Amino acid sequence: MFHKYLYLLGERIKNPYLQKHLSQLMQSDFATIDELEAIQLKRLKKLLHHAKNATHFYKERLKDIDIDTMTLDDLKKIPILTKAELKAHADDLRNEPPGESLIKAETSGTTGEVFLFNKNIHWDASFRAAQYRGYSWYGIKPWEKSLYFWGFKKSFKDRIKIRLLDFLLNRYRFFDYTNEEFERAAKRIKESTYIAGYSSSIHMMAEYFKKRGYRFDNIKMVKGTAEKVYDSYHKAVKEVFGRKITSEYGSAEAGVIAYECPEGNMHIVMENVIVEEIENKAIITNLWAYSLPFIRFELGDYIVLDNETKCPCGRSHKIIKEVTGRIGRKIYGKEGVYSTININHTFKNLSFKYGIELAYSAKQYEKGKMLFEITKDESIDEADAKEKLIASAHEYFKDDLDVEVKFVEYKEGKSKKQKDFESFVDEEVTA
Repeated sequence: MFHKYLYLLGERIKNPYLQKHLSQLMQSDFATIDELEAIQLKRLKKLLHHAKNATHFYKERLKDIDIDTMTLDDLKKIPILTKAELKAHADDLRNEPPGESLIKAETSGTTGEVFLFNKNIHWDASFRAAQYRGYSWYGIKPWEKSLYFWGFKKSFKDRIKIRLLDFLLNRYRFFDYTNEEFERAAKRIKESTYIAGYSSSIHMMAEYFKKRGYRFDNIKMVKGTAEKVYDSYHKAVKEVFGRKITSEYGSAEAGVIAYECPEGNMHIVMENVIVEEIENKAIITNLWAYSLPFIRFELGDYIVLDNETKCPCGRSHKIIKEVTGRIGRKIYGKEGVYSTININHTFKNLSFKYGIELAYSAKQYEKGKMLFEITKDESIDEADAKEKLIASAHEYFKDDLDVEVKFVEYKEGKSKKQKDFESFVDEEVTA
């Protein structure tokens, strides 16, 4: 009860609109497809009017669009917003009136390039409300005790701040994924309701528990996010926790795009986003992004939509059948095995510690070795960046991984999405 009231107090201070958004989402949880599309169209028109009036970029882009008479199908008349355009025209896209409450956010993108932006308060509230509605499908309240496999190495001061935040949210966060940490997690799991975080790290923990015969029957949900959840991950997780990994698909730009129901279908949060599939590419319109409108944004993921399935759960929200653009395979050192998120941590650490922001693609062709291909940038001192990148990687892989760094020209018009990590090493099969 203490954590419930502590959470509600903190929520009211941080974002007083969250409960309103959650209430609206709960009301439309079992709405018909026509009702959901009516909500989308109403919010889309409001967003487009705002974008056209408040930003230089969309004043030009929407000049020939009759917003008041448009349909959802007319959205296709608006050009797709690419990542290159987003970076080049960021100042003309932003709308941040003085005095407005804004929340800092960042995205690493598909190539690891860091992009910083601010979210308006309703954007943030819609994101969290979508998460909490998904939690409710599993009988979970957001203030219930949880384990969180997330985060990267920051300063001691930053870690103290994160620990305080996690205390207020009644969760315990793991920064490292070693056997010693998994043993500590085992003790905390018995007191927890759900587990969330990187899918590959959760899978690694489940494999560790399985080998030692650990079983837990008190966990209501195991949620994987930020990485693709491979089918092979479910076996060990289900054996240890009695349930498979639940997928939450989203991004910093779009918030929660889709959430997996207990029947195993990924329902699009249609009240918050419009999702298009064009040549298997995910094109996303965030209906609450007013401070930086993401309208028909090419997210960088490949997806497959399912417009035929009627989910047994009774929800009419459209379904994403598959997300194929995120990589969650493991990295093999000379002796150890690592989560792919360590690559992301390596580059974020490079950005925070040295102020060096690189667009990258990582490839592993054999165990114990990693190739980082860095997109050339005239503003970057390549020798200095290479030295610091190797040092940053060493913080996460120690001497267990030999790192090679190559600076390459960016190849436009590639038929295949450039992935942040590709492995050509066969996954080890565990019994």
